[in-house]
Amino acid sequence: MRIYEDLRLVQTRLAFLQSALVATLALLAGVFWHLQILRGRSFKELAENNRNRVVPIAAPRGPLLDRGGHVLVENRPSFNIVVEPEHVEDMDDLVARLARLLRVGEAQIRERITRREGPFRPVVIRSDASLEDVAALEARRLEFPDVSVDVVPLRSYPLATAAAHSLGRVGEISDRQLQSKDFDGHKPGDLVGQAGVELEYNGALRGKDGLRRLVVNSRGREVAEVGRVSPADGPSLTLTLDLELQAAAERAFGGRAGSAVALDPRSGEILAMTSIPAYDPNVFATGIDAALWSKLSTDPETPLLNRVIQGQYAPGSVFKIVMAAAALEEGVVTRRSAFYCPGYLSIYDSVFRCNKPAGHGMVDLHRALAQSCNVYFYQVGVRLEIDRIARWSRRLGLGAPAGIDLPHEVSGLVPSSEWKLRTQRVPWYAGETVSVAIGQGQVTATPLQLARLVALVANGGRLVTPHLAREIGGRPAAAPPPVGVGLKAETLAALRDGLCAVVNERGTGWRAQLAEVEVCGKTGSAQVVASRLRQPTAHDTLPHGWFVAFAPRADPRIALAVLVEHGGSGAEAAAPVAREILAQFFKTTAAPVAAAVAD
Repeated sequence: MRIYEDLRLVQTRLAFLQSALVATLALLAGVFWHLQILRGRSFKELAENNRNRVVPIAAPRGPLLDRGGHVLVENRPSFNIVVEPEHVEDMDDLVARLARLLRVGEAQIRERITRREGPFRPVVIRSDASLEDVAALEARRLEFPDVSVDVVPLRSYPLATAAAHSLGRVGEISDRQLQSKDFDGHKPGDLVGQAGVELEYNGALRGKDGLRRLVVNSRGREVAEVGRVSPADGPSLTLTLDLELQAAAERAFGGRAGSAVALDPRSGEILAMTSIPAYDPNVFATGIDAALWSKLSTDPETPLLNRVIQGQYAPGSVFKIVMAAAALEEGVVTRRSAFYCPGYLSIYDSVFRCNKPAGHGMVDLHRALAQSCNVYFYQVGVRLEIDRIARWSRRLGLGAPAGIDLPHEVSGLVPSSEWKLRTQRVPWYAGETVSVAIGQGQVTATPLQLARLVALVANGGRLVTPHLAREIGGRPAAAPPPVGVGLKAETLAALRDGLCAVVNERGTGWRAQLAEVEVCGKTGSAQVVASRLRQPTAHDTLPHGWFVAFAPRADPRIALAVLVEHGGSGAEAAAPVAREILAQFFKTTAAPVAAAVAD
């Protein structure tokens, strides 16, 4: 029995050893299969990269030109300091020495190395290095054998802050952008559009990268170049902007905050666009410093905001254009309808004041527009009521993006009874309509929307789609055709006559007169309750000044909107800015006229 028991023990141990052997062989087979099949291509690539290396050559982005062919944005050569981590023996030591030499934080260098795409990819330690840094590195070439200097194209903005919001800026691609289909084909470290035209047309401006085929030694250092494919520059993008008109718009503000946009009322081409204060896109081209970014993004003056398409303001008396059009189309008034203005309107247990305390007396539509009589439009608003006002506002282009080829355009707000009930769960009160009738209360619009509105009056009742792209690579850029809104000819004639009286018949916009060109326009003042971002000062509570215009009357070639933030009345603050822009466009001077009414 003892023999059988010993035999069973031996057999059990042999079975265990056989199982262990089979398991070990299976494990080895699995490992070999994983290495040879699943990761075989990867190891082959690593082996090849020990001998062959492909180094990309960045392609320059296409330049941006104005309508006359003048350069707005271009490229310049710059130096990138790069490191290849694979062959660095002591990365901690190299990072510490590079940080001291280049005066860069060690954490910044490590973060760039961590974000690189795959092995054998050089990491950019410093973009647009100075000649001093390059010279210091070259003088210590033996100390930094794994660090090199690449010459790459860098975006350059000769206009600096001028037109910054329309041209936009570039910056290193973000993690979010890398995951977006709009940026397919890009890799970490690439410079891509981050705002304005640079972002909207990023794909069109992108060139085709070239490459160098190298033979390298076991240390990864170049032995010979065996092939090269030159990069292809991105196509040029010709914009509708006029460089001289843009410069005139920048000068006209004299450093005051605000915005202006001028367009061709026939086609919607943007001729000039300025938003002040602005920023310098050049500081973003190589990766903006964290402290500077924090300063810009938290600045209460909001220099990163494109006020033309993102600023939402009460339109003030400019909204009277909408009120006049709606009233005429709905039959609420005619051109000859008149109301008495004693300087106020007492209604709904409230007193609503006119812009002229002494009153205007009897006024018809023509004089009400010229003198910007509030009482006249209070009466119109009461008769139209809020929902008809809202319907016509939307029909004339308010309350929705204008469709410009720039990112992040906002809608503004056109209030209605349905909107208030849905958003605030309370009914609309008739007294609120009185405020909306003169462009106050809850109605808001962007400068671009109001420029489009006055362009509609100028071009015969058609809504244009504002756009900045004119030609891409020498081919015309597509733009949607103007769309008619169905205004009657007599309504348009009444609006044009009234707006021309604003400037030329001792109306509120007399400061916009030109010597040889008949200008038509409308002033406006938008009340400001308080600053949102800081304790308000006396300046903060001054009204925003508006002026919209088109010229010449007979054959309009330009329409524009000007907003001077906290400028006081539109007549005093915005109309002179518009006059300087128009004077540049027509190459003429201001007309010497007597003062009239302020709005």
